[in-house]
Amino acid sequence: MNGGVIPDNSADIKRLYDQMPQAQKDRYVHGENMLLLNLGIGNAIGDIGLKGVEELVGIVSDDISWMPPPPGAHVTITGNSVVFTMVISALTTGRIAMTLFGLVLVFFGLLVLYRDFIKAIAPVATMFMVIGWSGGIMYYTGLEYTPMTVTLGALILGVGSEYAILMMERYYEEKGKGINSFDAMRLASKKIGKAIVASGLTTLFGFSSLLASPFSMTRNFGIVTLMDVALALLATFVVFPAIIIILDNWRDKKNTDVNIQ
Repeated sequence: MNGGVIPDNSADIKRLYDQMPQAQKDRYVHGENMLLLNLGIGNAIGDIGLKGVEELVGIVSDDISWMPPPPGAHVTITGNSVVFTMVISALTTGRIAMTLFGLVLVFFGLLVLYRDFIKAIAPVATMFMVIGWSGGIMYYTGLEYTPMTVTLGALILGVGSEYAILMMERYYEEKGKGINSFDAMRLASKKIGKAIVASGLTTLFGFSSLLASPFSMTRNFGIVTLMDVALALLATFVVFPAIIIILDNWRDKKNTDVNIQ
């Protein structure tokens, strides 16, 4: 309305306001107490991403703090990009609390079911390591958390714990026959290992279809799911046997010492 120049007096502002078409007023002015200033940042989500929008909001906030509006006026940073960024941030910032809460629930569920501390803690400890590995890989590879991938901590906790529990049940079944821990784990891995691998590969192949999605968020979810399931399988055959044998031998030794005394 004024060639890109902001008027320096109220008379010119009122004159330009009176000349403004009503349709344009309806887009940017509500009554006499609300005004919308459009910064014209274009497709910010696609151009600079969520982190870029967050940085831009921070810059605008600093500018408002440095040059505050007149007394009685209040400025709010809003818009589709800002709201979308706030929603995504709200959905993703609680992932640590959700994961820890899931670990606690699984632990107490197994403790109630087995009434055995070692049987409850071994699967949970294994999956806790898997969740840590997954987070580290995502950090170093630059994979971003989204409303979909933020739920994978709970997902892998449920799926991965199942693999570990199946292995544990077979281990104690073999050990109940009177053989030592190492041989019991070796037999358990041999007898039930194929079933666990087959189940894991089925999950991997099923979620691999998400890689063909043209939607980046869905494709990212597929990548992270494949990575997490693969890590859960690896931990079930590499980490979990060591954990359960160490804890089980520690308990056997402790019980032996108590009986001797």
